[in-house]
Amino acid sequence: MSSASPPDLSGATVWLTRPIAGAESWRRAFEAAGAEVLIEPLLVIEAPEDEPAARAGLARAETADIVIATSANAIAGAARLCPRWTPTGQLLAVGDATAAALADYSGRAVATPARSDSEGLLAMPALRDVAGCRVALLAGQGGREALTEALTTRGAQLDKIVLYRRVAARIERARLERLLAADAVVVTSVEAWRHLLALAEGPERARLARLRLVAASRRVVQQAGYDVDWAIAPVVIERMDAAGAVAALDRVWPARGQ
Repeated sequence: MSSASPPDLSGATVWLTRPIAGAESWRRAFEAAGAEVLIEPLLVIEAPEDEPAARAGLARAETADIVIATSANAIAGAARLCPRWTPTGQLLAVGDATAAALADYSGRAVATPARSDSEGLLAMPALRDVAGCRVALLAGQGGREALTEALTTRGAQLDKIVLYRRVAARIERARLERLLAADAVVVTSVEAWRHLLALAEGPERARLARLRLVAASRRVVQQAGYDVDWAIAPVVIERMDAAGAVAALDRVWPARGQ
């Protein structure tokens, strides 16, 4: 298949593990490429434990020099807690979907990195010289610390605002067996991967190893490689959006009849 050919996922069944709020556009993209999609999140998005602190953080972020959004879930949490929000600083987002959500929420332009992760953000010119700058980070509870550590090392006055938390989803055994009978699974965080690994115990572990793993980052692939002896090498989503996820699976999925 040439690089210019449209993705062909005919005959593939894909388990999409993203939280419901972010899964619909991805489902449409996979189905447009010919795949059957099973949506069953591994993590459930819930409100932050301290909502008053989150609201106070959003008020401070309105006057920050730079505001960074790490996920669309963070923006959804912010919009629920503070429907009217008018930041004055420069706005950055980790990827296109997050940028679109932040632009819609703030009514302003949002910049994104070439690479949709913490390392990509840190390479942006806006974050190279942040000594003394007030930087607000719109994020979820937990997650990677690479961004916060690097910005603090660079001298930024960092204010991390926790706007949601991820909770492990419960999946009934019969449903899990159906999901593990798919051809591919899309996993978008190390936290989600660890929950999947905990669910797939005993004979389910062998079924998991036969799936094609489509991962959001090299960190997920690295961790999954430690945990499972994969029949087919996992692939990384190069651009963190629906089209990027489809393209990643297309690299390891044969078209029907081939």
